[in-house]
Amino acid sequence: MSVKEIIEAANGEEAIAQIGSSRAQLVIMDWKMDVMDGLECTRRIRAGTDGIDPKLPIILLTGMTGSDSEGDAYEAGVDLFMEKPFSIKKLHAGVVKILGAG
Repeated sequence: MSVKEIIEAANGEEAIAQIGSSRAQLVIMDWKMDVMDGLECTRRIRAGTDGIDPKLPIILLTGMTGSDSEGDAYEAGVDLFMEKPFSIKKLHAGVVKILGAG
């Protein structure tokens, strides 16, 4: 697995614009973002907003814990819910799991 480009966005609205104009293969974002949070951003990706592939893999990072938060995230369409703090090793394992690459 290799990373060719990382695109950074300051908030959910900017993320939608960046993803729509790129060839993103994976989205890793925080739940708590200004303007538009990670759940709404996920919903818009899943709706195919701005021509975004609705199957684009999404990893949602959050400091919120509990089954309700996790359930809300999966209901919105995230592929992997990760509670903070987490290790780089755990994030890497999540990316490998989502992308199916070793």
